[in-house]
Amino acid sequence: MVEVIGFGLAGACVALQLQRAGCEVHVVDDGGKGSSHVAAGLVNPVAGRNFEPSWEVADAWKIALPFYQSLGEDLFHSMPILRLWFDEKDRLKFERKRELVKPWIDGVTDEGVLWSEGGWLDCPKFLTVAREEFLKNGGELKKAPQGGAQIWCAGAAGLIRGDFPGVEHRSAKGEILTVRIPDWREDRILNRAGWLIPIGDDLYRVGATYDWDHLESGPTEEGRGKVEAVLRSFTDRDYELVDHVAGIRPIIDRSRPVVRFQKGKGWMVNGLGSKGVIYAPRVGLELVSRFG
Repeated sequence: MVEVIGFGLAGACVALQLQRAGCEVHVVDDGGKGSSHVAAGLVNPVAGRNFEPSWEVADAWKIALPFYQSLGEDLFHSMPILRLWFDEKDRLKFERKRELVKPWIDGVTDEGVLWSEGGWLDCPKFLTVAREEFLKNGGELKKAPQGGAQIWCAGAAGLIRGDFPGVEHRSAKGEILTVRIPDWREDRILNRAGWLIPIGDDLYRVGATYDWDHLESGPTEEGRGKVEAVLRSFTDRDYELVDHVAGIRPIIDRSRPVVRFQKGKGWMVNGLGSKGVIYAPRVGLELVSRFG
């Protein structure tokens, strides 16, 4: 029997991949809503200001996309990403990196470069569907650990608690707004010093802040102001604030997943940061290779 501790994005993917491989799996989850429940679910194959492909993104996405589609066609929303130029120096930097990012270029305009293979996962819906499948196929949910081989998928909370002593982390709080902008009809994800995701019905998610020093839970007025500045960099249209959420990204090694074994404790899966949607299903398969 394998016990997966935590049922956020990482825990759900690990538990389902193990279960599908024929393992008996119990999940320990207190029902609390962690960062995965408020995550934007953004999938961006080329991240940051330096036009660097996300680490092993092509291989990871070949596993992740079919995994999500196997749970429902309405969970992942494929959408082009327009990476807007900062300035002419930014565009020249892109030209120097063009060959490196060629697999994801869908077009280049005076506005920016359009990336393919982008989109967003409806994370709350995914977690609901994943839980339903897990239970339907004989999985058990527990409130406390029962023993057996343990895989800790405790996210930022586990890192901050020090569940695995000696693991250094650089977790970061992020705040996200959901806004309504009537009749804008923007149907691309916009990206430049922040992002904006169209989610339907004139609603858009906008983010996100990075705060490494104040990891207390909950949204702040300062965070709201920073995200509204991101929104204003994309449009000057009037908007209505619909929601304001915050979560803590678990970061150990620049949003690369970390799988580690500690004698007497078990396995740790953590550090997926803002790239969990890309990497979590592949991490689940890695655990299958260790337990299958």
